[in-house]
Amino acid sequence: MSSPERPPKQQAFLALLKEGWTSLHLDARRSGVIVPEAFSGEAHLVLQYGYDLPIPIADLEVDDYGVRATLSFSRTEHLTMVPWSAVYAVACVDGRGVLYPEDVPSDVSVIAAPEAAAEAPPAEVAAAAGDGGGRRLRSIPAHPDTPLEEPLAVRRRRRPQLRLVK
Repeated sequence: MSSPERPPKQQAFLALLKEGWTSLHLDARRSGVIVPEAFSGEAHLVLQYGYDLPIPIADLEVDDYGVRATLSFSRTEHLTMVPWSAVYAVACVDGRGVLYPEDVPSDVSVIAAPEAAAEAPPAEVAAAAGDGGGRRLRSIPAHPDTPLEEPLAVRRRRRPQLRLVK
């Protein structure tokens, strides 16, 4: 039985999903999360969803409980289930999204502004102020001397490149 009003995380996810590829940032250790065993201990796992992904998701279901879908991991299909209680950020490919600070695991750091990144300890996820006062998520390198990656919007303007990942 569904409530008349959707949970806020579900509303955010559905709104961004209509615009394109959408990522859920989640704590895979939380109860009810079903992902491949290799990822089940991750405090910061990012799963990508969309209606027009290169590998289509035929069984994407979004309800008051969470998101269920068969996703591809290294070209191998796995059924995934992500309850909203495990999600702490919803973002789209252009960096816009919603961060739920109260749900961020204690071992994942969140930085509120880009200038704080230099002073803050290494983090797995950072929320940086973007254009129009919105928030943008990006990864922070594990080593403080490693330069930050360019924002996604800048990278997207370049020619597409392939890189071998082993």
